[in-house]
Amino acid sequence: MISEHQHIIGQKYIFEDGDSIEVIQIKWRGEENFLVTYHVQQGPGIPRKLVMELNEFMGTYGYLFGEGEPPEPGTPKIL
Repeated sequence: MISEHQHIIGQKYIFEDGDSIEVIQIKWRGEENFLVTYHVQQGPGIPRKLVMELNEFMGTYGYLFGEGEPPEPGTPKIL
């Protein structure tokens, strides 16, 4: 599973307002549990380092990195 998403490591998406999200690493944690570490930069200052489960990350931000289609506005997020 990690190999199919390996290409997003090191990629950065910059929004129109200058905010950005950058994938730092994908780590394997336990049986079929992969975690994505990423930085979020909002305005000036130090980027926030966040961690999210791989499937949740790809469902939320994957379209920014060429994975899937963007969600329709107003579509509720199903976990």
